[in-house]
Amino acid sequence: MTALDARHLPTGGEPERGRKDREKRVREQAVDWLVRLNGDPSDKELQLAFERWRSEDPVHAEIFARAQRVVGDATLLIRREPEFAERAVRAPANRRKTIASLVTILVAGAGIFLAFDGALWMRADVIAGKGERPVLRLNDGSTLQLNAQSAVAYEFTPSERRIVLLRGEAFVEVAPDGNRPFVVEAGAGATTALGTAFDVNLTDDGASVTVLEHAVSVATDTATPPRRVEVNEQVNYNQQGRLGDIKPIDPLLAVAWRDGRLVFEERTIASVVEEIGRHVPGTILIADATVGARRVSGSFDLSDPVRALQGLTEAFDVKITRFGPYVTILR
Repeated sequence: MTALDARHLPTGGEPERGRKDREKRVREQAVDWLVRLNGDPSDKELQLAFERWRSEDPVHAEIFARAQRVVGDATLLIRREPEFAERAVRAPANRRKTIASLVTILVAGAGIFLAFDGALWMRADVIAGKGERPVLRLNDGSTLQLNAQSAVAYEFTPSERRIVLLRGEAFVEVAPDGNRPFVVEAGAGATTALGTAFDVNLTDDGASVTVLEHAVSVATDTATPPRRVEVNEQVNYNQQGRLGDIKPIDPLLAVAWRDGRLVFEERTIASVVEEIGRHVPGTILIADATVGARRVSGSFDLSDPVRALQGLTEAFDVKITRFGPYVTILR
């Protein structure tokens, strides 16, 4: 486990709510410093003030370093958060200079913190980067493994253990606790463990829940009553919370990503590319919807995701065009 993982796990020291509030304040400060430094890198007084802030607490330095590592395509935030510029215009006067600098950086295409995953980063307690699959050990004895490009927030209270899957995929092995149910919230649904191990995969289309041990109860915003899913079964629900049929599945294939493999059967190319994209630098775009809708089966080694993507395009006659290391287009 990395130091980053350990930093954001529930612990038994500082009260949970107080610790999370403190970290949230530091994240907000780190964002502000990152934007200001990028907006005026030649300001020596600003640099000295930043160095004083960073040296005040090791947590400051660590969280700022995390912010610097979160880089990507600036246009992604504009596409995902179209109201961002509108919010910036309404900002208080004493913050407009800073926000104006951020908007300028976004439009210019600089790959800084907020340009890629700022909104997500502010909500998440743990984020796995490209190609990472961290194993997180929670203080209740449960184990949570994240797939690459995944993010979670958590809320442990005396009455409930709740994990919010903000992006990507998570495999959970739940420790028994009769007084506190264990819930994984993802998109329009929530999965409650019934003494079990299970996988939740959140995609652009919705989410899938796969059970490896015992059973789970899956509830959504629109489906009533909750659906019970047994071992070696899987159920999907879409963004509106509509539950699909429960179907048998080989769970070892569904969680092959834990061993560094992607195994799929009758999946759309779009969904396969989305999963490979968790391990490939930059953004993968599918220019032709008919290509993305084609259904394919296969297996790839994720230790070399670029080669896996190349293999997919060659096997299914899909043309690939790269624009530097950051944008790949399939057609």
